[in-house]
Amino acid sequence: MRAAFIRVPFEVQLREVPVPELGPEEVLVRVSACGVCGSDLHLGRDLAKTEWLPIGHEFCGVVEKVGSAVRRFQPGDRVIDENHTSLGISAAAKNGEPVNGTDLYITMNDACLADYVKTHQLALHVNPGLTDIEGALAEPLTVALDLIESGGVPLGADVAVFGGGTIGLMAARLARLRGARKVVLSQPSHSKARIALARRLGVDRVVHPDRESTVDAFQAECPEGYARVFVTAPVRTIPDAIPICRFGAVICFDGVDHANPLITFNANDFHFKRLQLKGIHSLPNLRFPMAIDLLQRKVIAADDFVSHVYRFEETAQAVRTAAFDKENAIKVMVVMGE
Repeated sequence: MRAAFIRVPFEVQLREVPVPELGPEEVLVRVSACGVCGSDLHLGRDLAKTEWLPIGHEFCGVVEKVGSAVRRFQPGDRVIDENHTSLGISAAAKNGEPVNGTDLYITMNDACLADYVKTHQLALHVNPGLTDIEGALAEPLTVALDLIESGGVPLGADVAVFGGGTIGLMAARLARLRGARKVVLSQPSHSKARIALARRLGVDRVVHPDRESTVDAFQAECPEGYARVFVTAPVRTIPDAIPICRFGAVICFDGVDHANPLITFNANDFHFKRLQLKGIHSLPNLRFPMAIDLLQRKVIAADDFVSHVYRFEETAQAVRTAAFDKENAIKVMVVMGE
């Protein structure tokens, strides 16, 4: 079977690899569609310097084969996959905190941008009729849901979102649905497609950090400060979130920067404003039923978010588009075809 691998600087290969062998509770899924994620781009930009690494984790497909102990699925079932799944056996999981458990089954250790993927039966959800592209969009939507649910959005709250990528835009839409009074988002001015989508989703103002002071622009929109700040931008933006917060605000951060991971900020300001900073890792993946329902009801519409669709043979071009087409790209999808 074919599987996609990447190496710095954004070199992509489709390699022939063996079809995975299944354990008793594992399922072989024939991939139908897979999104190109920012995590994949980190591999091509920074991490895959000495070896080729597998890419892809936002996928859906059709059950091809099941292990001997699998009873929930059978060949032919259309399914949507979690990339990190709690098996429910850790102390944290059994104490009601699966998000803090260490009992993860990790599907994305292998390439999910591939003809076939081996996963655990507990990682799979029945596809209730979503298109392949909608199904592959469920995973990033669960990350946005994790941000919003972890931070909470009080009714009538003013919300700031740093970063207008797929997850930031979804978070902005969800914040509005949760009853935010005002939503202000930051995104560079060259990202025309993302800015246009932000406005369609109900964002009140888009701040352009390449053209104006981010802090000044956010403060001008909400001088009294924001109750919630959701950061889906690089690590270096976190210090800019602190001065725009109201007293008692919550900052939720979901992101990573392998090249420049260190920041400094005024701890006194953080302390005396009684702020909270939460790291949102989204592992294990939770809220898939909620994400699937939102997609099925078009509350989050795939047509809004998916800007480019490529065939598997065009994976290299898909990755380059996601990495470099800053004007037009939002979410890039790869479909497998027959």
